[in-house]
Amino acid sequence: MANLDTTDWQTIAWQGITLRVPEGWNIGAIGGDRLQGYMRIDSAEMPRIEIKWQHSPGFIDVSQVVDKYIGEMQKKTKKGESPVEVRRDTDLLSKRKMRAKTLICFDWKSDSTGHGAGWYCDRCERMMLVQVMAKPDEDGEALAREIIGDMEDHSRGGWTRWSAYGLDTAVPDRFALTDQKLMAGLIEFKFESEGEDIVIGRWGMANVALKSRELASWARSEIAGRHKGVTLTYEDSEYLGHPALTVTGEHTSPITRIQVFIMHCLRKPFAEAINGRLWHCEDDNKIFYVGGLFDANNVVFVDQICERTPCHDPSSKRKRG
Repeated sequence: MANLDTTDWQTIAWQGITLRVPEGWNIGAIGGDRLQGYMRIDSAEMPRIEIKWQHSPGFIDVSQVVDKYIGEMQKKTKKGESPVEVRRDTDLLSKRKMRAKTLICFDWKSDSTGHGAGWYCDRCERMMLVQVMAKPDEDGEALAREIIGDMEDHSRGGWTRWSAYGLDTAVPDRFALTDQKLMAGLIEFKFESEGEDIVIGRWGMANVALKSRELASWARSEIAGRHKGVTLTYEDSEYLGHPALTVTGEHTSPITRIQVFIMHCLRKPFAEAINGRLWHCEDDNKIFYVGGLFDANNVVFVDQICERTPCHDPSSKRKRG
């Protein structure tokens, strides 16, 4: 049986779901939001992991959902492919391991193989469906047992982790993802909650971007468009030993300033201040930015998010023998 190269592992985290996968596997397709969605993770050769989730408060028939999922999978067999042979109620994982009252595991075999599980999480009230695919000569069962068994299906400690293509970060739970850019040169997440917003970005090939200009000049051209309607200032600083900029700003609209004043008089929160940090990690040859529009009492989020956004820190990866 062929051995997968599973020495190096990385974290992928999306919409409260966190899992460890072999290095080189990345998000191939995503859709939906925290309540209902889909994610597929691919290796260079083939789709490897499929995850579906559905917010379902109250009773849900896990068995029925799994049967429907298997049936739809069998119908998708393409012309020329071997028919899908399915086994239900396998012993891939235990209820105790997955912390689930109802757990149904299955596997299937065709031109490739799959091992999966469906369960309902009482805490986040989501129905989860996950399967791991492998080549026929790989030990797909062992791989699925490790990946699915180590999964987290909801956030913990009031913070939701987000990790894709090497950008690893976290934001307070109440912030929802509203936009993302997953490109070769830029990974960026945008979150919003009650008028406040957060932007977290990582640019690659920093040596090229900064070849003919200073970090502040680059920031003025790249960051300003992410905070419209405000005047930004950039102050030289240092972060984790890296060249950095502290970004601050305030609304330029007179109407908005009046709104800020009124809300303060009423002692109510209002998103009023831009606060951010941008730094150039020479070790990783990347530029990072964490910033957003906050109520004055919440500008501390920037420091807290930066602490959860490692750049060249080697502890962000784990070795396994």
